[in-house]
Amino acid sequence: HDSDLYDIWKNEKLEYITVDFVRRIPVDTFEKWYADQDIYCKATYIPTAEELEKDYICLQDAADLLGISREKLAKIARREEIGRLLDSTICNNKRWITRKSFQLFLNAQNVYHIMNDGDKQEESQLLQENKTLSLEIKEYISRQEAAELAGVSVSTVTKWMQTGEFQCVGAGKVLRIHRQQFLNWLNEHREGVV
Repeated sequence: HDSDLYDIWKNEKLEYITVDFVRRIPVDTFEKWYADQDIYCKATYIPTAEELEKDYICLQDAADLLGISREKLAKIARREEIGRLLDSTICNNKRWITRKSFQLFLNAQNVYHIMNDGDKQEESQLLQENKTLSLEIKEYISRQEAAELAGVSVSTVTKWMQTGEFQCVGAGKVLRIHRQQFLNWLNEHREGVV
């Protein structure tokens, strides 16, 4: 986002020039700064909004679904531990969250939920755009979803399941894990997981 770059330039007191009332960064100064950092990478291709909507949801739309302000959701993503699940990118000066990480965020906490008053049509449209994504808080999750929440492999989750620490239902490869019990167990054993 251009405001992020402005803050970087201001905080690091880097050189710029003003042309027609617009700040310009000298190319050599930018290249030197870029080579000395490892947070940002150059975009080789900037997707269109239509391309992004297949796998991403605009931050404003996600906030609307949760019934909170865009600023509050951005603050959660920046400052709260649960917000680290929200994988995002910026395109055309808008922040976009991956639909998959939005689903993980919803499943990993009990504070924020999809609002079901009045905005059901927008939620329904969002669900139809990506049928593989369910924006409901699921009571039971798959081993793959549990592995993503814990940041471990599926086989590690299978080993944990065998200890009987959290409730599972089903049989064979279709076992499902009780989400809340798993999150409680994960919080108690976080040191050994991360």
